[in-house]
Amino acid sequence: MSLEVRATRPHELRAAAATVSIALLNAPPDDDAWERSRPSWEEMPSFTAWDGDRCVGHAGHFLVETTVPGGARVPTGAVSRVGVLPSHRRRGVGTDLMHALVADAAERQLPLMSLRASEAVIYQRYGFGLAGDYTAVRLLPHRAAPIAGATRAGSIRLLDPDEILDVVVPLYDRVAHRRPGVIVRPTSWWRRYLREAIERSKGSFVAVHTGTDGVDDGYVHYEVAWDDQHADGPTGKGELLDLFGATDAIELALWQYVCDVDIVTEWKSDERPIDDLVRDAVRDPRAYRVTAIDDEQWVRLVDVGRALSSRSYRDVAGSVVIEVHDPLIAANNGRWRITAGGAEPTSDDPDLLSDIASVSATYLGGRPFTVRAAIGGVEERSPGALATADALFTHTPLPFCGSFF
Repeated sequence: MSLEVRATRPHELRAAAATVSIALLNAPPDDDAWERSRPSWEEMPSFTAWDGDRCVGHAGHFLVETTVPGGARVPTGAVSRVGVLPSHRRRGVGTDLMHALVADAAERQLPLMSLRASEAVIYQRYGFGLAGDYTAVRLLPHRAAPIAGATRAGSIRLLDPDEILDVVVPLYDRVAHRRPGVIVRPTSWWRRYLREAIERSKGSFVAVHTGTDGVDDGYVHYEVAWDDQHADGPTGKGELLDLFGATDAIELALWQYVCDVDIVTEWKSDERPIDDLVRDAVRDPRAYRVTAIDDEQWVRLVDVGRALSSRSYRDVAGSVVIEVHDPLIAANNGRWRITAGGAEPTSDDPDLLSDIASVSATYLGGRPFTVRAAIGGVEERSPGALATADALFTHTPLPFCGSFF
């Protein structure tokens, strides 16, 4: 029997959820787990693969916005829940699903797609480029404090469970978008991220910083627990889950708050920016240790012209004409001139030839064109064009998403 790939129908969502769970090494959701996750499935356009009446594969995307260099928020398909049953791998099911999803993003006129890859070797074939990394870290608070640069103005309070959503959701929207790569989080994500803090099912808390003007301007979400296996006997351990502030000084003040939590002798975080400011702000540089570096954000330009025109570029002299090759979206095959003033289509001879994955990887300002050229994704036609492109596209701070989807 031939396989069919089509848009997922509402009554098929639970079957799709079971398929994704099995593909990602989990048991299918029980009734309670399904009811918790059902709203997020209902808000996500998706495609499923069918072998007769059995769902054998799924791919979907949440409709969000991504902050790009310059501060604009660009409509984005946040790809998630991609999986194929073990019985149907190596039969082109994943490729058909991803092609359908890219076509859907183009039909919806989304300039961007992004994803968090469970396997990092898959998605370049569909035009995605690695645009940002993250680090896992551990911090020893008694050696880290005091945190240099932390503001002493304002105050910090712990939120009660019944006020967490009302405070944190709009606060994130106001203060978190200082880096490229940060995305708007759908309501269903917030309920998943904050469920344990709201239910107090474990030691999960949210602390909010308030400025001297009485306006909330930053927050940290964290978990604490006893560590009975510590070499010095029972003590506390903590995990930092989320930390955003309106300024660097406020973010550092939230780190200082974390360091001041009694009993905790070690903090960890599985997801921090590569250029995390607190690494330079700790008293003892060895109090902040990077334990892993991994790929975070994979980006694909779906509408190259709109995407390039939506971001800003560094104020440097010169320009570069980039010719893009995209085997999946014919409208992206063209040339664009990039200057400090922006991007515009052109028929001039190209200075750089780029595949779609490479221009996507460099888009948020964290990956240089020179690296993509070294590995074969970009060809320099005009001497100096790679250096000019790097100077125009590079952004500080580096891209970071901070949202697992």
